[in-house]
Amino acid sequence: MSSRDATSCGGINIEHLHQVLSDLTSNPNPHVPNPPDVPKRASVALILRIHPRYGHWPDHPVEPQRLPSGTQPLSTTDHLDHFFQQDWIRQGDPEILFIKRAARQGDRWTSHVAFPGGKRDPVDEDDVAAAVRETWEEVGLDLAGEHAIYVGNLAERVVTTSWGTRP
Repeated sequence: MSSRDATSCGGINIEHLHQVLSDLTSNPNPHVPNPPDVPKRASVALILRIHPRYGHWPDHPVEPQRLPSGTQPLSTTDHLDHFFQQDWIRQGDPEILFIKRAARQGDRWTSHVAFPGGKRDPVDEDDVAAAVRETWEEVGLDLAGEHAIYVGNLAERVVTTSWGTRP
């Protein structure tokens, strides 16, 4: 057995991570509209997963919690509570997904390390839909599926830049 505390993996306390995600769900950040002269929006997805340690590998494939038909769907808080109660999660190592953008001459984002995401398209219902679509396009991960838990949005920011030119 490791000398590390069972809930502290790689410097990240699993119980603290659970609390942070629950707080994000319970205290959503407000929507920040674009200024009139900034028509574009972009969204990214911060994707966390817990990688099990070999000593605590799940005995069977982990399936989402199923409810009997006719019952109320679980709240996000209940989903998180169920997820974090599992032994392999409590003993696991949290990971964050980053991407490295393609290297292209003249592209201002060339070779940047980033979260998956990008520009909101007219077909996107909202910023979440843009992040879900862009994640699927960039890494093939379906955030709309039953194995993903949407917990909320981080604080929105209006970002404008002149990219080296001055008005």
